[in-house]
Amino acid sequence: MGPTASGKTWSAVALARALDGELVNADSRQAIAELSVGVCKPTSEDLQGVPCHGLDWGHLGRRFTVVDYVPMARTAVEAIAGRGRVAVVVGGTGLYLRSLLQGFDFGGLRPGPGCAVMATPATSDDDLSAHPLAELRDLDPERASTVDAKNPRRVARALELARRGARPGQLSPGWRSRKLALRVDAGRLRARIEARSERLVGDGLALEVESLLRHGYSAPVLAGCAIGYAEVLDWLSGRCQRVEAVERVVLRTWRYARAQMTWLRSEVDLVWIDADASPDEVLGQCLAAVGEIAA
Repeated sequence: MGPTASGKTWSAVALARALDGELVNADSRQAIAELSVGVCKPTSEDLQGVPCHGLDWGHLGRRFTVVDYVPMARTAVEAIAGRGRVAVVVGGTGLYLRSLLQGFDFGGLRPGPGCAVMATPATSDDDLSAHPLAELRDLDPERASTVDAKNPRRVARALELARRGARPGQLSPGWRSRKLALRVDAGRLRARIEARSERLVGDGLALEVESLLRHGYSAPVLAGCAIGYAEVLDWLSGRCQRVEAVERVVLRTWRYARAQMTWLRSEVDLVWIDADASPDEVLGQCLAAVGEIAA
């Protein structure tokens, strides 16, 4: 775990190589097969021969949520264990990680329309509530007291479950795990984000966006894919200069990273890794943290 640009991919690859392991992706955007450059999907060079599962489980414009992710990731982890190897789950989508590790089954329900990833929210009367949190409090006060009221998707999902009388269940995942989180000095993290944004808003993402447009994906769909796509669309169409696009990507990414760090502070049983240390020291911290789990 860790905020964007903290070095999760490198650390996970190094750990997997040291443990003879395989990676399981836990990034909701990297799970979409058609996206690559703009979501910083690891390349074969980045992976250094380490298998990585879950980079193509979803498709652009189609519904893919945590309810889809968890059973696929669980199957991948079990298959890796069956091969006698260690599964290293890596990504910044906290809900994916928490749901996989805690064994959520979400009451056996399919995802609701208000929670779809990269899909247009439904607008029918059956799907919307004028006061969703108030309705949730009436139907399930306990659930309403724990849901993130500032996150419309979480409220909508909780309300859907409450309306159907279902509760997210927890199943024993059947494996031992250790949660590692990368800690980076805020100033250094901001600098990493600025450098990555400068690289991102360039020819590679421009070519990816143009290719997706040619394949029939609309600009509004692409703009909602991930940070960087809307900015590159504006740059390519002449609505802004490249330097402005880079500045906007930096700002949005920094806000996202801060939100991730806030989420991580609420997570329990984390082992914090000093990602500002040297590569050898980072790997050493990771190996010490997993200890008997990988033995």
